[in-house]
Amino acid sequence: MNLDFTYFENGIGRISGQLPGMPQDRVVLNRLFFYVFKELDDVYNQHLSEFGLNSSSFLALAMILSSEDNRLNPSHLSDALIASRTNVTRLADDLVGSGWVSRKPCTQDRRRVELSLTPSGRKLILAVLPVIWQRIEQQWSDFSPAEITEFDRLLRKMLEGLRHFRMAS
Repeated sequence: MNLDFTYFENGIGRISGQLPGMPQDRVVLNRLFFYVFKELDDVYNQHLSEFGLNSSSFLALAMILSSEDNRLNPSHLSDALIASRTNVTRLADDLVGSGWVSRKPCTQDRRRVELSLTPSGRKLILAVLPVIWQRIEQQWSDFSPAEITEFDRLLRKMLEGLRHFRMAS
């Protein structure tokens, strides 16, 4: 999908002309986040499809790999992926069906389940990570280290502000 941001930006400009006082630059920036995210997700999915993955399944495998003993409760995976419990259940079903993840009762609480990497899931994620790291390096190659640091600082500042805003509502 080719996202033409100028169409949206021009539309906001027309609305701003009808509603004086509109914070046009901030409205555009908010929407720009969505466009960047969509483009980023599309790029990742394009590269991950070579491995039979998408961004959600890749991140799930990476989160399981990063967890202690390579086991993770689906609710923790839901939090890490910023996804609903229902979507994580569906994703886990797909990963189990592909043979990359197994579902087992939790050792501390048999009412809960844990997701763990199978040998083929571990082999897959270990093969994919260096490819993705290379893509990430390419993606940020136009930015200086100082710009990357500043971008990180600004995004964290915005995230913190949004959290405070949500809590105050």
